[in-house]
Amino acid sequence: MAKVFTALYAVETTVQNVVDDLVNIGLPTEKILADEEGKTVKIIVGVAVEKEIEEVLKRHKPEEVSMHSLKEKKVAETLTATYEAADTLQNVVDDLINIGLPAEEIFADKERKTVKVIVPKVIEAEIREVLKRHDPIRVE
Repeated sequence: MAKVFTALYAVETTVQNVVDDLVNIGLPTEKILADEEGKTVKIIVGVAVEKEIEEVLKRHKPEEVSMHSLKEKKVAETLTATYEAADTLQNVVDDLINIGLPAEEIFADKERKTVKVIVPKVIEAEIREVLKRHDPIRVE
């Protein structure tokens, strides 16, 4: 079962250090959602590497760490949609929450004008439809 870790840090520069450490231990960058402005890092991982990820997060002295188990047993994918206007992001997030997706599985980055969503395979088509409804530049 996949898990999502969310860590909140006091200093923006710590976020990049955490990302560097996660990449150095072999975590693919598409599993890392970093927001320097919000001082937050979210990671999607399987149970096999859960302890190692938690150790990296705690090594950088977070203000808070939370863990959320995904309902789907298989490891989830991450979809990223890029939009022209940052104002669109809140509408996308609201629509995703309205269809029942937990907020812990959604990450909006105003600086990059992107929304990243942890997508269980069973509802990937519905998530893509919501993302496309807001006229993205691209969805990956």
